Amino acid sequence: MTNSSRNTLVLASLLILSGIVSFGVLRKAGQNLQQKEQETQEIQAQVNDFSAMVANREALEEEYQKQMAMASQQSKVILKTDNSAISYDYLLQILRWLNTDLIYDFALSNQANDYNEYVISGRSHYMDIVHFTRLLEYQRALLTIEDLTLTAESVAHSDTVSFSMIFRTHYEEDGIPISDLSYKSIPRSVTSYSLFRPKYTETMPEMIAQDTRLVDIDNSRLIAISEDRAFVRDSRGLIRILSLQDEVLWGYLYRIDHREGAAIFRVNKYGFEENQILYLSKGIEE
Repeated sequence: MTNSSRNTLVLASLLILSGIVSFGVLRKAGQNLQQKEQETQEIQAQVNDFSAMVANREALEEEYQKQMAMASQQSKVILKTDNSAISYDYLLQILRWLNTDLIYDFALSNQANDYNEYVISGRSHYMDIVHFTRLLEYQRALLTIEDLTLTAESVAHSDTVSFSMIFRTHYEEDGIPISDLSYKSIPRSVTSYSLFRPKYTETMPEMIAQDTRLVDIDNSRLIAISEDRAFVRDSRGLIRILSLQDEVLWGYLYRIDHREGAAIFRVNKYGFEENQILYLSKGIEE
């Protein structure tokens, strides 16, 4: 083989090898470019989504405010819509939360652009009506009681009254669906007393059955207090731990006074609420 043929063969081999290497490099570069383009498209999609969220900022803030209003214990919300079936079912839900029965007639009495007016009437125990009315007013749905009439005529039992209530269910297009409403806790229940005996008495009434499980602060001593608890020793020598709003005989624990070293109770012994105070290592002062 001549030198010329040998050089031609070597150059041809080098050319083929260079072509193979160049093809591999270009193929890898193309794959990297395709991967970068895909990543760029994904990032662009995320940027577009973020831009849409920024553009809808006001709508998102409005929705957030609605949700905050729903969560607030002090808020009232307007329903999205209302009709006789919705308001009737809502009254049944109120009674389920109360775990009581209230027999009444229900009817639509008036309609307006932003509310429906209903009337219910029947007869029941007085305190059942009190609790029903109170829960209706404290729940989040904007229902306004326009009129409430109670009469004691033509009833079978002395603690039963006839009642008639007119209320309005308010609604608007941007309101909250009633299905989104949940139970809202309310402050301590009202102190009950019979309307058919004197409200104010000179002596403690004896006809009311006393709950022996409750602490009798008249025969107990305050032995310690903490941030929101009172520790008392009852007449049997047992130490009872009371938190704020816990019931005692005739009342409940109202406040802890750390400066004076005292527990202040609100009691209703004679038909009206008054303070009764237990001091550390002292007796009772009213």
